Amino acid sequence: MANPGKNPAVRLEGPDGDGIATVWIDCPDSKVNTLSVDLLPEFEALFSKIGADSRIKAVVIASGKDAGFIAGANIDDLGLVRTVAEGAKLSKNAQDSFRKLEKLGIPTVAAIHGDCLGGGLELALACTARVATDHRKTKLALPEVMLGLLPGGGGTVRLPKLIGLANALDMMLTGKNIRASKALKLGLIDAAVPAGKLLESARKLAVDLAHGKPAHAKKKPNVQEEVQTFLLEGNQLGRRVVLHEARKKVLKQTKGLYPAPLKILDVIGKGTYEAEAQGFGELLLTAESHGLQHLFHAITALKKDNGPGTEGVTAPKVTRVGILGAGLMGAGVGTVLADQGYTVRLKDRDHEAVGRGLDYARKVFGKARKRKVYGDAGYDERMARISGGTDYSGFGRCEMVIEAVFEDLGLKQRMVDDIEKVTQVGGIFASNTSSLPIADIAAKAKHPERVIGMHFFSPVEKMPLVEIIVTPKTAPEVTAATVAVARKMGKHVIVVNDCPGFYTTRALVPYMTEAIFLAVEGFALESIDEAATTHGFPVGPITLMDEVGIDVGLKVMKVMKEHYHDRMQFPPDISQALIDEGRLGRKNNKGFFKYENGKSVLEKGEKVVDETVYKHLPNGAATQAGNLPEMAERMILGLCNEAALCLQDGTLRDAYAGDLGAVMGIGFPPFEGGPFRYMDRIGVKTVVEKLKALEAKHGKRFKPCQLLLDKAAKGERFF
Repeated sequence: MANPGKNPAVRLEGPDGDGIATVWIDCPDSKVNTLSVDLLPEFEALFSKIGADSRIKAVVIASGKDAGFIAGANIDDLGLVRTVAEGAKLSKNAQDSFRKLEKLGIPTVAAIHGDCLGGGLELALACTARVATDHRKTKLALPEVMLGLLPGGGGTVRLPKLIGLANALDMMLTGKNIRASKALKLGLIDAAVPAGKLLESARKLAVDLAHGKPAHAKKKPNVQEEVQTFLLEGNQLGRRVVLHEARKKVLKQTKGLYPAPLKILDVIGKGTYEAEAQGFGELLLTAESHGLQHLFHAITALKKDNGPGTEGVTAPKVTRVGILGAGLMGAGVGTVLADQGYTVRLKDRDHEAVGRGLDYARKVFGKARKRKVYGDAGYDERMARISGGTDYSGFGRCEMVIEAVFEDLGLKQRMVDDIEKVTQVGGIFASNTSSLPIADIAAKAKHPERVIGMHFFSPVEKMPLVEIIVTPKTAPEVTAATVAVARKMGKHVIVVNDCPGFYTTRALVPYMTEAIFLAVEGFALESIDEAATTHGFPVGPITLMDEVGIDVGLKVMKVMKEHYHDRMQFPPDISQALIDEGRLGRKNNKGFFKYENGKSVLEKGEKVVDETVYKHLPNGAATQAGNLPEMAERMILGLCNEAALCLQDGTLRDAYAGDLGAVMGIGFPPFEGGPFRYMDRIGVKTVVEKLKALEAKHGKRFKPCQLLLDKAAKGERFF
């Protein structure tokens, strides 16, 4: 679909014999098109040129890149804004440009393939009509909320008018991607066509519009739909009700920690371009937006990091992957791999376990089919890629084997030995351990250079991170191949150096152990969770222990205690007593909280603590609520100090990886941007002072690391 030849950023072609001109958008020296401050004047000049040419009867706007339409605004422009007025002007400039497009006086058709996001969709909304390809890569979205912002190019005004208030709120408050089939149903686009027919279809629609024909036949709503639309959206009272209910839902989900969704509701309530520009400017200066923008920069920077020594290395191709262990983790990994086109072979001890692993894939693929991500053929194709058994049949041809067995060093070493005997292709052995050193797992290997860590997070199909762990012996081509597989799985990747617990587990342990210290001191379990969630963690540490499994947590804690007892402090070990009582967490309906059939028992919407668990704590059921900010700070500062230690000792290769790993892997509040950005925000000197005060009160676990002391003394930041 790309226009041949080298194009400037914006170029006019035509008109042709039917009076149809084409505007090609093709930002030079970039794989994708983005809307930058410098690009808007080019658009305006081109629109003026079109308006002055009486030969042009209609315009098609298309991308000169195969990768997509427009991927949104250039985020670097946002970093230059210093005042609310400057931010509002940025929005107003975009609004003015798109208004000129809207008021050309002739039909305009956006021809969309690939990403049509943010400002790209706002440009398309300013067109008379939109045609998109039905390709799986085509996605339409207004994701500004994910950067702590709102649409600033007229989207808050145009989108509700086009698809209705409720649908527009859903798009803007979630930032979620909309595929062509859903976009057509919503009325967001006027046609969904095969990729090879895009320009032809867009031109035909432009000709029809130029001759006064409608873009498409509007479906006449039934009486019930008409009444519902009028009651909820067709009058001011109904709109207020919809916005009020949306606000209640937002506050429940975000606890008021994210200003962008609330500002979006305010701006849509006013319904003006002026309110949009002012709201955009105000949000752009918030700490939350700065943190989320920082996270975006971390993601962008780490896309280029394939690991140490990989520059110029060609990664061997991986098409077949063996999975050792068909439990929740192994089945999850296998399911995502099969979804992305890999041939997958599961192995477990018995056929029942293998069957449960295959059932897991059926369940995940079945949900996707139900959501119409793909049809029956797509479901069958994916299930055909994944198989299983109780022996190593099929493993000989696997270029990669991922083990997801119990956290037992001897067992993992035997797995390495078995695979080295079986494989015929010199395959990669990737361990999904969460704490055991990869060098120890590879200690008896004939080819330690082929052994690498590949730490997934559960549930694999939902969690966005893979932590890849390399030893001094890991071959660069093995690292590059493993990174490539993880990225093809749709994951964000951080590559760290080997040590017990790597980065994410090491950073998480002080956070989790501090939660137990708080429980031992007599703070209520629900208060400990609340302290974390009111600061922005998705779940509290007590809930997390139940979710991961108390038995799994104990195994990890034993590894960490063995290696870090000299500087870490560990609370009284209550885990073994809980396990002896058969209290493993949600998986067996018995943990810190109450469960029935794997689901939390709720009272007034809140999880219910199993009061019998307090018999394992020194103060019994005599608990206190405590000061939530102080409790949260104890947990967070321990995590931050350990993150800095990981950077100091070289486990982390840069601070960006530390921030992305903490947010995507262990739930650090996204609006803070990660632990390193958090320390920059409050000041490294302040962090050190707080850690020293906690050390004096609670002990060595809060002793600030040397890197923090040095930065505090020099007044330095991490970024």
